[in-house]
Amino acid sequence: MDNSELTILVIDDETFVRETISDYLSDSGFNILNAGDGEEGLEVFREKKPDAVLVDLNMPRVDGFEVLKAVREEQPDVPILVVSGAGLIQDAIKAVRLGAWDFVTKPIVDLSILEHALKQGLERAALIKENKLYKEHLESEVLKRTEDLRSEIKVRKETQDALMALQVEVIETQKEIIMTLGEVVETRSNETAKHVRRVAEYTGILALRAGLGPEEANLLKLAAPMHDVGKIGIPDTVLNKPGKLTSEEFDLIKTHTTIGHEILKHSERPIIRAAAIVAYEHHERWDGKGYPRGLAGEDINIYGRITGIADVFDALGCDRVYKKAWSIDKIKGYFQQEKGKQFDPVLTDLFFENLDEILELRKMYPDG
Repeated sequence: MDNSELTILVIDDETFVRETISDYLSDSGFNILNAGDGEEGLEVFREKKPDAVLVDLNMPRVDGFEVLKAVREEQPDVPILVVSGAGLIQDAIKAVRLGAWDFVTKPIVDLSILEHALKQGLERAALIKENKLYKEHLESEVLKRTEDLRSEIKVRKETQDALMALQVEVIETQKEIIMTLGEVVETRSNETAKHVRRVAEYTGILALRAGLGPEEANLLKLAAPMHDVGKIGIPDTVLNKPGKLTSEEFDLIKTHTTIGHEILKHSERPIIRAAAIVAYEHHERWDGKGYPRGLAGEDINIYGRITGIADVFDALGCDRVYKKAWSIDKIKGYFQQEKGKQFDPVLTDLFFENLDEILELRKMYPDG
């Protein structure tokens, strides 16, 4: 793909950011169009018909969300990438729902990352265009070129294989976005980003041992990193308080379960739906004394029971602002004490029956 034949529209109200991105892409051979806000950007988009769009979310007059809506409605096959600061998690999810092909956070430390994401989007758009053209003209091509039928079928298969490979890549990108967003939430609360990766791995193991099928166990493993997504709604002063919380502050902390559920519950995507359950129920207790709804026993979704065990196990073994890491023996003692109270007794036994595997995974994702 020759970059000189491609035109990229950069929409950002920050002049320095806009010019930096434009200069870099221009040096890579792309033709660049600029716009200082969403209203101007849509005018340029409709007049110049660029091959791809890079857009910020937070802008005056017309914001990035309105740009996403308009581009998806008018030219759904034009790649549109969000280049925005690390805002609320629901903004990122909303952008993807509105049609963003990828999401690159500012500040961009390495602009080659942005260029790589842009090229992936352009390649995907080219494949989609090629496939559409192929489907539109397939019948006439068969009639005109019967003798070339064999080669045409081969071309179709190759195109479909390429699209399937691209679909797999898009799914993997979604998984990585979910993991990254979970890590951002943990980092905001001064907790290690590796916590969400370890919790994900632990939930995957326990789900399999508890009898969930491989597909469902993997679904929970992918959803688990979003268990504390609701913490984005908790003020930093409370979230990172080193001393003991007041009862009012603890009540505020507990709302992260309902906040997370509200953010995620509207999605139809299986991973996000599973994440909504995990966010809502991972602090419920087997004895009914948990929150936010005081569910007990098997009324708590198994996703919440599994993630609750994995989350507490890893949290106890890590340094936090309010405590030092516990030893394995002390953690075992705590779970033995709370088995049948805080934790599902059967799942607790299963977890510690597989402790050697759990500890090996913990070594793979160390803090620091």
